[in-house]
Amino acid sequence: MPESISIVGIDTENVGHPRNDGTPGSGLYAVPVKLSRAPSVREARLLVHFWDNPSSWSTMHRRGIARISGSSLILDGTTIEEVRDIHVATVRQAVAATNAEYASELAKEERERESDEARRVAHEAEVRRVASEIQFE
Repeated sequence: MPESISIVGIDTENVGHPRNDGTPGSGLYAVPVKLSRAPSVREARLLVHFWDNPSSWSTMHRRGIARISGSSLILDGTTIEEVRDIHVATVRQAVAATNAEYASELAKEERERESDEARRVAHEAEVRRVASEIQFE
């Protein structure tokens, strides 16, 4: 099973810049949150899902701003201050929920594989047993 994802910190080198052109939302920009590793495709979907559907959030929560790029969770349409003051709890929750759900899915897949293998082995044993009873002469 792969190592759980953890939050490393803000990728300060790649934080965006506000347009500040007076249009709605022009003061917002992308804030990349570095993760301990690049998530799998399934983990990436889970991270975005749990960002969009957190177990708790403030009225400042913005659905639809999260995306994954490499080993970063990009919050595209916020500010560094909002991340610090509001979004950090949701990021933590999304990562924790992703780790738990992904581990559960992997465990279920492993149980199914083991069950399939047990059925295959039992079938092969039954075939050998019955075949040994068959007389063609």
